Amino acid sequence: MDSTALIFNPAAGSSRRRCSADRAARLLSDAGFSVELLVTGGPGDAAALAARAAERHPVVAAIGGDGTVSEVARGLLGTRASLALLPGGSGNDFAWGMGIDTPEQGAAAAARRMPRRVDVGFFDDTPFVNSVGLLLSAEVSLRAASAPRFLSGARYLAAAAGGLLSHRPTRARWRLDRGGVLDGDWALIEVGNGPRCGGGYLLTPRADPADGLLDFCLARAMSRWDILRLLPRSLSGSHLVDPRVLMPRAAAAEVEFFAPFAVHVDGEARRLPAGAHVFRVEPGALSVLAPPPRRRTTA
Repeated sequence: MDSTALIFNPAAGSSRRRCSADRAARLLSDAGFSVELLVTGGPGDAAALAARAAERHPVVAAIGGDGTVSEVARGLLGTRASLALLPGGSGNDFAWGMGIDTPEQGAAAAARRMPRRVDVGFFDDTPFVNSVGLLLSAEVSLRAASAPRFLSGARYLAAAAGGLLSHRPTRARWRLDRGGVLDGDWALIEVGNGPRCGGGYLLTPRADPADGLLDFCLARAMSRWDILRLLPRSLSGSHLVDPRVLMPRAAAAEVEFFAPFAVHVDGEARRLPAGAHVFRVEPGALSVLAPPPRRRTTA
């Protein structure tokens, strides 16, 4: 029997969406694994637990949201262990992008024992598996992190409304390895390794986590009213037709901000001072137990 470590974040998600450790362990046991349960105690625990677990188990499973998954993935970089996904957070965007919507689907994918190699992005020295958001996108993440957990996915909508009211465009200059220089004032930026972020927004709907490239959603400065009309369209990916939304792809990029800005890395948000930062991608750096890629329906 194969073995797996199950890394459980008891703080992930709302009580309605949270998957218990017992339920997750039972699903993995039914999938043919002997299970070692490891419970996180705070930020950073998941990465350390995953790195140590990879020395003992061929599979390390994450039960939680995008923050937990991101931490576990960081701990597995450079190891031979595969990541199993049992979504139990508020957003679960990376799992969705990998074709997994429920803990049962994650356990079924693990039972197939057929790993997929996926890319890992880097914002400076920080790895990410799903996305990095800047400016309004990150402001929303900051506000969502402090919103009541019982709101579940609705807290992103409330956070978006609050972030919009305080939003100011910010000047930045981009240098992309596949397309010259983009300079100007920007309203919203999302850099996607996966197609979805924020619990349902398809800001980078064409992003493929196995193509060796990052997708950049760069929305130029616009009025609050125009942003308010644009955001609902990003739920379906139809914002791509707006000429103010640029969607380049690149394996590496540098961005220089001329004022302080907010950033989230896989949903974990903070503020940074003005300055230059680098994006890059490491192709196939992570092994994930997931179903075959699902067909894309967005343009």
